[in-house]
This record gives sequence, C-alpha cells and structure tokens, in this order.
Amino acid sequence: MNENMHKQIIWDSIVCLVVDDDKFSRTFIKTALYQIGIKNTKEAGSAAEAMELLQSFKIDIILLDQQMPEKSGIDFVRDLKRGALDSAKNIPIIMVTVDTKEKTVLDAKQLGIQEYLVKPISPLALKKRICTAFGIKQERI
Repeated sequence: MNENMHKQIIWDSIVCLVVDDDKFSRTFIKTALYQIGIKNTKEAGSAAEAMELLQSFKIDIILLDQQMPEKSGIDFVRDLKRGALDSAKNIPIIMVTVDTKEKTVLDAKQLGIQEYLVKPISPLALKKRICTAFGIKQERI
C-alpha cells in the first residue's frame, strides 16, 4: 500500500453511529453522510441504545447529540472514557448539537471529543470534521 493510499479515507468502508434522540436530526445527518460517501450508518435514539450498538458492531466514528433525555452526550462520552465498553474507548467522536454553551464545549474538549459541529450542519462541514477526527488533511474537497 503506497503512502497516499494509507492517508485516504475509504468513505464507503466507514461505519458511523449517529446518536440523537430526534429522528428528524438522525435522518438529516444520515443524508449528509450519504452525500459524502458514508453509506453504512447505525442509529440510536438514546445513550443506552448507542451502548448496545457499540457492543454489537464495529463502529469507526460516532456523531453524537448533546441534549438527549436520560443521559446527555457528554455523560455518554464520560461513561465510554471510563471504560464502560473497552472496545469503544478510542472511537473518534464528533459532537453534533445546537448546544453552544461554553461549558459544554469545554467539557467536550476535556473528554477528548475530537470535533464540535453546530446544527444545522452541511455535508461539507461534516466531511471536514470527519477528516480531522481521523487525523487526515484534505488536499481538496
């Protein structure tokens, strides 16, 4: 495998978990993912459902809402980082939320959430954040 191949994302091989309690938001995000070439998505309406999916599937990246009933996105990530599920500890996470409160943004950074995207999102912004989360510089979009 040459160096160039190694640095490229093979978009259609990525499995993305979309965690949002709002079905419309999940559908919107899945559509944006599809437009950038990510066709393999799992969706969860709660942190508990997300945890179940993480146990059943190999997930490459998580797109996570902050404001959800029962458990917030930040609390969900805290659980993951504490080792609630060993295999999920190092999955890149992008927070996709309407919550722009400074405390939430700082909490997200401290927890190691790679990227923060404010709703409504565009496919282009999402693609950029995913590349950054995977540590890939984009030559062109």
